[in-house]
Amino acid sequence: MAGAAHAAPASSSLNPAPHQNDLQSVRKEIDSVKKDIAEKEAVKKQAQNAIAASEAALAATRQALAALGRQQGQSAERLAELSAALEANQTQVKGVQARVARMLAESYKRGQHDAMRLMLNASDPNQAGRDLTYYRHIAAAQQRLIADLSARQAELARMADELKRQLGQLGLMADAKAREKRQLELSKASREETVSALSGQIENQHSRLARLKEDERQLSALIARINREIEARRVAAAKKAAEEKKARELARRQADEKRRQEVAAAQKAGKAPPPDTRRPAAAEPVDTVADASASGRAFRSLQGRMKLPVAGTLAGRFGGARGEGTTWKGVYIQSAPGQPVRAVADGRVVYADALRGYGNAIILDHGGNYLTIYTGLSAIVRGVGQEIRAGDALGATGTLDSGETGLYFEIRHMGRPVNPMSWAR
Repeated sequence: MAGAAHAAPASSSLNPAPHQNDLQSVRKEIDSVKKDIAEKEAVKKQAQNAIAASEAALAATRQALAALGRQQGQSAERLAELSAALEANQTQVKGVQARVARMLAESYKRGQHDAMRLMLNASDPNQAGRDLTYYRHIAAAQQRLIADLSARQAELARMADELKRQLGQLGLMADAKAREKRQLELSKASREETVSALSGQIENQHSRLARLKEDERQLSALIARINREIEARRVAAAKKAAEEKKARELARRQADEKRRQEVAAAQKAGKAPPPDTRRPAAAEPVDTVADASASGRAFRSLQGRMKLPVAGTLAGRFGGARGEGTTWKGVYIQSAPGQPVRAVADGRVVYADALRGYGNAIILDHGGNYLTIYTGLSAIVRGVGQEIRAGDALGATGTLDSGETGLYFEIRHMGRPVNPMSWAR
């Protein structure tokens, strides 16, 4: 739709309706794009929050993995120390066992494995006893050392097994944390892709929105231009119609004055009046009816702007001759029966009843010594004392007592009738 508002309208076709439809369509599309952008921004915000949460979880997971790594390193170092101690202890046990074996072998070679023989061969029985006791002490000490070393060997093995178990658990925990880290990284990457895609879509929608707003601006300017030209034509047509109406009124008054002078001259000369050569005034349509636009305004301010009370045809003018020989003191608007009759200005009902010679009538007091009179009504829907606003319905058209169908309307100031057409626009 971009560029649809660029072309200026042809002067012969001033119809803003198609452009109004285009403008409504563009505005609906703008609303739709704005809604879509808002929805995408909300989803993007959620994804960004989730990414931030994933980053925090990843940082915590990395810290946990680092801590597990340090624990594994410390346990591995401790296990290496225990393994070295086990190896050293085993070496020591083997050394002691070797010494005991050598000692026993040596004793056997010397024939000292038999205590009795040792005593019998000894030249000094006391020395033999001492030697026997010494060997017993040495053997017992070696056995205790071997027992202590064996116990330490078992404790070291138990500690090594415990460290291996802890290392196994740390390994399982590290594997679980590593899996959690990979899952968090995958989730973060997926959300980052979502944010990237949404950012692109939002950027495209903003570009589209800018184009639509430019279309809206151009269409609004085009419609305003069309409406200005329509209004200018309407004002020019109204001015022309007013000038033509003024010229007709002037020509009619001049013809009436000429006829009056002719009749007066004939009467003064005692002659019959000459034939009336005046052409009857052409009936004018009345299509602008009083409405609420005049409400709240002083009656005197409406002169030249007043709308007549009913639609129809202006068939009787102020001062014009009536069929029964009288003249109109107001205007007679011919219309079909039952048409709504509306108040021309704010006022108060001071009369609402039948009026001899005019049929049903309503009289409104507008203040400032101004009255308006509406006669020939088929029905009266207002009562005396009732406050009326401009445009309010007073009744419906019917038939005057003289037989005319429509509405007879007068304006009076200080009790004297004035020409309603000098007030109507």
